[in-house]
Amino acid sequence: MLLTVVLLVLCVVMAFTGIPLILKLVPPNPVFGLRTERTMARADAWYQLHRFGGWALVAVAAGTVIALSVWSGTLLRPAWLQLLVFIVLFG
Repeated sequence: MLLTVVLLVLCVVMAFTGIPLILKLVPPNPVFGLRTERTMARADAWYQLHRFGGWALVAVAAGTVIALSVWSGTLLRPAWLQLLVFIVLFG
């Protein structure tokens, strides 16, 4: 049960990580993000790529929350199986 709560909290953190990317609040920088020649040369490419990545983070977090919530009492009862779902969906 404790692992389920921890994984759900991690899903929320991952979803909140995607929000600044969706809102284009993270400018091109040398520290955070996918830094390629194209994304570093063109700001519009940077924002487009990271906006997609932000939506992907939110979608995967939501899917993981649904999977863990629905199945935590049945199929995914063992803690190792819950952890496996989290790793597979975010991996």
